[in-house]
Parts: sequence; structure tokens; C-alpha cells
Amino acid sequence: MRAYRYHSFGSPPQLDDVPVGEPGAGEVLVRVRYAGLNPVDWKLASGKYRYLVRGGRPRTMGGDFAGEVAAVGAGVMGLGTGDRVHGFVDPFRRPQGTFADFVPVPANFVFPLPPAIDFRDGAALPCAGVTAVALCSLGKVARGSRVLVNGASGGVGHMAVQVAKARGAWVTATASAARRDFVMSLGADAFVDYAQTPADRWPAGFDTVIDCVPNLPRNAHGRLVARDGRYVSTLPDAGTYLVDPLLNRVGRVQRYAVMLAPSAEAYEELHGYVRSGQLRCEIEAEYPLEQAAAAIERSCSGRVRGKLVIRVA
Repeated sequence: MRAYRYHSFGSPPQLDDVPVGEPGAGEVLVRVRYAGLNPVDWKLASGKYRYLVRGGRPRTMGGDFAGEVAAVGAGVMGLGTGDRVHGFVDPFRRPQGTFADFVPVPANFVFPLPPAIDFRDGAALPCAGVTAVALCSLGKVARGSRVLVNGASGGVGHMAVQVAKARGAWVTATASAARRDFVMSLGADAFVDYAQTPADRWPAGFDTVIDCVPNLPRNAHGRLVARDGRYVSTLPDAGTYLVDPLLNRVGRVQRYAVMLAPSAEAYEELHGYVRSGQLRCEIEAEYPLEQAAAAIERSCSGRVRGKLVIRVA
């Protein structure tokens, strides 16, 4: 089978011909139709998080997938050969990623793909969509909440806007001026051009600030977030583990960061929004597996509108 792999951190990935593996106990072998591209994929390959990576090299790139069950390992219940599924693998712990014809996946990371969602959208949803739901849940976004989404035109951001709106929030979105119409089409109630308006002049007093970049300095949180409000981000850092647990007990702002994990409840929420027309996956472009390098180059630009996907089969 084909697998798009890097053999050392920082080296150019290449399309290799490798054997198709068998699923281990508790795993499902997925025939990949589409894979979603996330910035973490190429950041890992560059070596940025090398000290957090488990397992050896070469490593196949990719985390998101949509496809069909090709084989089921021992002990797996509720999934059978031919089932349409999607989900993601943990690229920090799994050297076998989804930019490949087949990938073994722990069964608890595999979820049924509803008939109303095709493989293309199914590959775009998992990491970005589950992250968006997790951000809204950490931020306690509910009907009547006033929410700011920073970085609203990206993969996670454009879904966070839609999830927050579906939950009944009033949403202000930040993006570049060129993305204004796109972000407003997602349901945002107000827009801020971050390039023209510095953060110290943005509206303030939000119940929840969802930072999808994330680039808002800590000293800006107190102005942007209302008393007892929440700042939530996509990137844990040292403060997430060492400082925030203490400050969240005594400070006026609660700070949290997403620790991505598979969640049946998150998928159910996302699937429901898709069925009801409250959420759409914006896919800027798709690339065949042979052109994965071009997709990565586009992702590195930081100007992607929504998501990029890799067509595997």
C-alpha cells in the first residue's frame, strides 16, 4: 500500500510502498478514502514537538480519516467489515497515520459515519469539529452566551463559530478583511478585522473567548473576558498545567486549553448539527495523495479558509 511518511524529523516526506498491516487486539483496520490535513501534522514532521512524540520512525503523516472498515481486531464490538466510519488517530502516539491506503486505529477512536455525510466531509470533521465542541464545552457556551472566536476562518475556528451559534450564543468573530463575508455566512453576529483593529480596541466583556490561533496575550484576557468568564484555547502550554489550576480558583478569569480526546457525545452533537443544516465543513481544496506536499505547503501558509483534505481513494 501507499503511505506518505517522513523518515527523520525535518526531512521531506515521501510516498513509500509498505505492507498492509493487520489490526491488533482492540483495533480496526480502516480503508482510508479521505484524510484531513491539520497543521499539527506538518509541525510534528518538522520536529517541533519531537520530545512529545512516542514511537519510532519512519512515521506516516495524518490524523483525520474517513473510509470503511477493512478488518476488525480481537475484542472489537459494534463495528464490522464494510462499515462507513470516520475519526482520528493520535499522531503523537501512533506512527501509522492516515495519509495511507490503510491505517490501524484503536476502536475507541472510530465512529460511524452517517449516510448524510460523505467521505470528504467526514474526513474534515473529526479533529477540528471535536476540538470546536470541546472548546465550547470548556467555555460553557450556551443560549445567550456572548462569545468571541479569534481565528474564525480556520479549520477549528469556522466550526467553533457554527457550534457556538447552534448552541444559541451571540458570536463575534475575528479574521482578516478578506474573510469577512465567509465568516458572516457561518452565522457570526459581528466581525473584527484583526489586521486593522488591535486587540486592545476589540469589544470586551465576553462570557467566553475561544482562541483558535492562539495568540492573545494573557494580559489581554482580563479586558476581553467578563468577570467569571472563560478563556479557552487550542494549545495547552506550561500555564495550562502549572499556573491556571491555581489562578482559576481565585482569579476573575478562568483559563483552559483543549486536551483532544475521542468523544461519542461530541460526534453526536456534530452529526446533529450537520443533519439540521446548522454546520457545514468548509473545504478550501482537496489534493490527491500524490500531491500531499502541495497540500502541506498550502497549510503552512496560514491562510487556509476552513480545511484541506487528502483524497486517498
